[in-house]
Amino acid sequence: MKKRYEDTELDHPLKELNSDFMWKTSKKQELKTRILIDIEKMESEEKNKDATNTKKGYTFNYKNIHSKRLSIAVVVCLVIGSTLFFTPALAVIQEVYDKIFTSEHIDDTGVRTAVNQGYGQALDQTYYDKKHDITVHFEMVVMDDKETKLLITYQSEQTNVQNYYLDLFEGDTSIYLVVEDERKKLKNVGWGSRYYDQKKNKVAEAISFESIKEYEGQNITLEIENLTVYDDNGSSTVPTIWTLSFTLDQSAISKRETVELNKDFSFRGETYKIKKVEFSALETRVIVTGSDTKIQTDESGMEYRIMSKLEQQLLNARKIDEKYGYTVDDKKSGVFLKSAGEKVAPIFSKGEVEGEKDEYIMIFGPVKDRQDSILEVGDVLKIPLTKDGKIEKLAEDSEKAYIDEVLAENGITAEPLTDNEKKEMDVYLEKFPKDFPINRTVIGKVKNHENTKVIEVTIQRSGVLSEIQALNPEEAEKARKENGLSFIPIFLNHD
Repeated sequence: MKKRYEDTELDHPLKELNSDFMWKTSKKQELKTRILIDIEKMESEEKNKDATNTKKGYTFNYKNIHSKRLSIAVVVCLVIGSTLFFTPALAVIQEVYDKIFTSEHIDDTGVRTAVNQGYGQALDQTYYDKKHDITVHFEMVVMDDKETKLLITYQSEQTNVQNYYLDLFEGDTSIYLVVEDERKKLKNVGWGSRYYDQKKNKVAEAISFESIKEYEGQNITLEIENLTVYDDNGSSTVPTIWTLSFTLDQSAISKRETVELNKDFSFRGETYKIKKVEFSALETRVIVTGSDTKIQTDESGMEYRIMSKLEQQLLNARKIDEKYGYTVDDKKSGVFLKSAGEKVAPIFSKGEVEGEKDEYIMIFGPVKDRQDSILEVGDVLKIPLTKDGKIEKLAEDSEKAYIDEVLAENGITAEPLTDNEKKEMDVYLEKFPKDFPINRTVIGKVKNHENTKVIEVTIQRSGVLSEIQALNPEEAEKARKENGLSFIPIFLNHD
């Protein structure tokens, strides 16, 4: 199931949002009135200024006032009219109803960056689902040659939409492109990003699907079919079709720059090659092949993938926040970009995006400087994403160092077993071999935690740490003694 997060309070910038995110006629008129008042005020100030300047021997050109008023009036017309083109010049006006998509509640940095920097085509269309009493507002569409982002909000007076999702990834929701007589189902890209505002019973979603840039200049219709419901009873479907028709404008499309690298490096005993890097306004993709990124085949001939050590390192810094979805755990090392001196985190909601056969794709937020972008792999490697940049090795990337790091992140320090403890361990494993059918190795013992509820600690090579605990320290000590152990062992699972 895709992630589900909610929050009961909006952060301060979101409290300023209009209750329904729509520019109604009255609001537009208010805006027009305010602008005209500002024009009159400017004229008055200029006339007063002219009166003062005349005493000093200056003359004032009233034609300039007329020109200023005319140009501002044109701006008013553009605002009040159908706003299909979005440019940075309109950002101040646009932000009245799209602040939610620039907030941390949307866990896709590509979406937040695109909106902040004025990319995309504003739609500002409303669809009313009468059967379910859901008002849908189509905010904006932005895309490159790999994906399309459609920004939507929907809310209801009667229907609780808290558990309603536009889940294109593994839910019952689908999106179709209709052009003339052709209706085509579009593939999802990643999981998308979602936020639910309990106070307003409103959902904001940035859904991701394949690029439709080839339809630039054409009149198209998008149909969102079915809502997916996730609740305590599992999943279910709300049958519906939400429609959006518009002319796809060039302003919705961002160009992608591809840099061929073919740069080799090693990490934790595996060899990798960065084939290329792709930059766009929505993301930065680093395409990698490696000795452990290849597709595996089992005895029956079925193909499957395993998680590479590079992917394990990238996911090591991922955490789930109840308010903000997938975020970065700053206490853990991972894989990041650094561009123009700033850290660029992965877009974790695109974790299921696959490349060609044997490829692994790491997707990060957009970068500020494409010529100054460095891939940082843990605390071990710095890899410039330019053809001429030299790889900098910061430290050894031994498995022991990795294990010590995982333990330290969980507040555990390991130390080696004594000769007598090794003998205890041999007897223990010989006595209970059937209890542990998986392949695992004893790599040490927990230091300075003897008086705890912990009976044993296990680390998987993927970085996951687990513990077996008793109800209290006394029960844990009793269990260890019954098993013939005087210490807390640490096992390494060979997953």
